[in-house]
Amino acid sequence: MTLHVMSANAPAAVYLRGGDAVSAAGRGRVALADACLALSTTPAQVRFSSLGREIELPYFRALDAGAAADAVLLQVARTALDDAQLSAARRRRIGLFVGSSSGGIHHHERAYAEAYANNAEALPIHRPDQSRLATWLHQQLHLDGPSYTIATACSSAANALLYASWMLREGRLDDALVVGVEIENRLSQQGFFSMMLATRASSRPFDLQRDGIVLGECAAALVLSREAPTAQPAWRILGGATLCDTTHPTNPSADQIAATLRDALADSAIPAARIGAIKAHGTGTRANDLAEGLGMRECFGPSLPPFTSIKPVLGHTLGACGVLETLAFTACLDRGSVPVTRGYEQPDPEIGAQPLTATRAWSGGPVLLNYFGFGGNNCALVLDRER
Repeated sequence: MTLHVMSANAPAAVYLRGGDAVSAAGRGRVALADACLALSTTPAQVRFSSLGREIELPYFRALDAGAAADAVLLQVARTALDDAQLSAARRRRIGLFVGSSSGGIHHHERAYAEAYANNAEALPIHRPDQSRLATWLHQQLHLDGPSYTIATACSSAANALLYASWMLREGRLDDALVVGVEIENRLSQQGFFSMMLATRASSRPFDLQRDGIVLGECAAALVLSREAPTAQPAWRILGGATLCDTTHPTNPSADQIAATLRDALADSAIPAARIGAIKAHGTGTRANDLAEGLGMRECFGPSLPPFTSIKPVLGHTLGACGVLETLAFTACLDRGSVPVTRGYEQPDPEIGAQPLTATRAWSGGPVLLNYFGFGGNNCALVLDRER
């Protein structure tokens, strides 16, 4: 079922006008490009108990827990707005779009741990509202425009970018602040471990020996605008697509991924042959990488563009990866390079395609960015740079 595909002849341009991020790579676009091109990040470790055993997993940590993480998120959003150089009036009426997989669950976990220490019967779930972060940001930034929360698992922030771009393209908004946030929490860590999707070593997207994801956290923000930026490369969101895969509750379908990519190209009015590079979702799990690889081959045929995954450098930031990886990938391309896929060594003959193992020069042209959500929501974006 297709959720929404806009007409390809909508006239308005949608630009990336400002942005910022805090991740395992550090702060800002420069740090993201440095890390992705030099493969310079190292995961920390998280520990928890599961069925009486002590579990230790790698984790790309970037934020201090609790209130400090919220403060960083607010600072990132403000920096992105400053970077966009909007007038005071436009800044106030900007539309806010927040994409997150876990929302404010870290606050609930802390509240429960504190209450449980005093009362083993405590159940202190305070306002289990997925929109809490958006409401708080809207108030802290003194915004008057509309506010939206999108929670579609790992495609959350990508869908936030896509729906914001469609609203700008339709003329419903002049500008949009799109925020992706994922803060360390036990629910995500233990959940992926219990599903046997978390590796104890390192993420190896598309590799024959891949055995799971390494999670990470971040706060990232992008400002979209109908007006081009003046002091930085002019990246445009040409279009995209978001589809629901109903073939299975958890296992992705290559056919549905291919359909998402074709619809994204159609919405952008870009033929497949013009795509110069693909930022794959590339989680490092058996089923996801297989479906994505086969889906890309089904869409592009034998002329599959060079593709890569940057999750082994930044971690899988779940619902926030749409904003973080868009910032990171465009920052790498601005340096003229498509980064390699860290950890990839052995081809998987079942996939029949290999990600980049050496940095590839990039001199311009449309690119495709894949974001696929656990449970069947798939999103793809098409971007290009005007200068």
